[in-house]
Amino acid sequence: MVKLSVRRCCGFCCLVLVFCCLMVFTLPGFCPENPKNGYWFYEKERGRCILKCEKGYEPSNCHVLRFVKGRWNHEIPHCKKATWLSAKTVLAAGVGSAAAVVGVPVALTAAGFTSAGVAAGSLAAWLQTPFTAAGSWFATSQSAGVLGAAASTKLGVGTLTGLATRLLSSKFSNCEQE
Repeated sequence: MVKLSVRRCCGFCCLVLVFCCLMVFTLPGFCPENPKNGYWFYEKERGRCILKCEKGYEPSNCHVLRFVKGRWNHEIPHCKKATWLSAKTVLAAGVGSAAAVVGVPVALTAAGFTSAGVAAGSLAAWLQTPFTAAGSWFATSQSAGVLGAAASTKLGVGTLTGLATRLLSSKFSNCEQE
């Protein structure tokens, strides 16, 4: 009878010991092991770990991590050799170029600025007045519809669209900002 209660006590003690060990290893205040060419910084106030890479290196993916429900909220990144051209930059340049080369002519045609002149019944026809002056936005749009948009116009549209794409891709990322 005495042996049975000792066994129960030992089993209970082992469970308590395992629970305490798990609590120690899952409490906030620790970060993953430092990677080659970088280190983790624990931000106590916000309960998160931030990967800092040495000069010439950059994080491989989301570099701000939190330990939630016994696991990291993202894959643990490492420090990789920095590239002069990121994937986000290539995406932004591609979208900007497409907007400039394809989007401008399509938008002008859709508005009614065609190579044959202003299309009857279109938005352009509705906006056209007998007092449309040379050099106005309407005259410039009509010229672009007939002759094609100028290279400077395409460059401006491409640059602005690319910049907007770059900024929005960062905003909609599921990575937490520093």
